[in-house]
Amino acid sequence: MPGHGYAPPPPPQLPSQAAQISLRVLFVALTVLSVGFLAWTALLRLALTTRSRTDWTVFGSGVALQIAIFAVLVTDPGKEEFTTWRGNAGMSVQLVMLAGVVIYYLIADIRFDRKQRVSFSAYVPQQPPRTMPPAYGYPQQYTPVPPHDISVHAQPTQTAGPAPTPVPQAPPPHRIDQVRAELDELSDYLRKQEGER
Repeated sequence: MPGHGYAPPPPPQLPSQAAQISLRVLFVALTVLSVGFLAWTALLRLALTTRSRTDWTVFGSGVALQIAIFAVLVTDPGKEEFTTWRGNAGMSVQLVMLAGVVIYYLIADIRFDRKQRVSFSAYVPQQPPRTMPPAYGYPQQYTPVPPHDISVHAQPTQTAGPAPTPVPQAPPPHRIDQVRAELDELSDYLRKQEGER
């Protein structure tokens, strides 16, 4: 006997709000605790999450700027008797980049998450019509009527409002009528055969 067909796919799931906040805290802490040297990880996560061309451009620019800052800091002689301008300039740009990355990451990620949640809450999946097991190779579609919840204590009252409209019933498919007619003809023929014996 054939089964009821495949189950509909489950609706898409969004990560929980707590998981999103935990990831934000993790990437901001990673950026701040590394004094901006791992700021590219937050930008990479943002670019992978949003898949936006703008975020990929910001990620590429952040990596290029980080490489330039690292090159400036490595070439600084770092003598203790005096401070060099290259080291000061490199660290100043590094701290400005750190603040910029954290602010950009938080704003863009929160905005993207809100947009996803709004579009997900507006998404109401349409339930496809369920099909009955095929009878003689022809599937029949029906729409289930939702059950009515009638409380024991709730008594119908007479109101002057409009009468409830009955739920329209779908007419039986043409194929069912044809099969019934053929079965009636077959039973009449068999009765005639029984009567001739």
